[in-house]
Amino acid sequence: MKNVDKLYIVIPCYNEEAVLYETKCRLKEKMIDMIKKNMISNSSRIVFCDDGSNDRTWSIIKEMHEKDPMILGIKLSRNRGHQNTLLGASCIIQI
Repeated sequence: MKNVDKLYIVIPCYNEEAVLYETKCRLKEKMIDMIKKNMISNSSRIVFCDDGSNDRTWSIIKEMHEKDPMILGIKLSRNRGHQNTLLGASCIIQI
């Protein structure tokens, strides 16, 4: 069996409560397919990063994480913008 890389997909989120479940389902389906094909490690993750949302985005991310170990969540203290959210999440994931 070949050694496969771990993949982290980082999704910046700002007031995304209406689309989080659908986004998770679609990405997870693709990741599971890639895991079955031995393209990525089964320890790969989907990381939703809340960029200071003022709707239910963070509570939905927490709920998805509690129900599914493939889902991780990061909450920023305030809105920092798309690029800074990606950078911050990337720094946290590398630790």
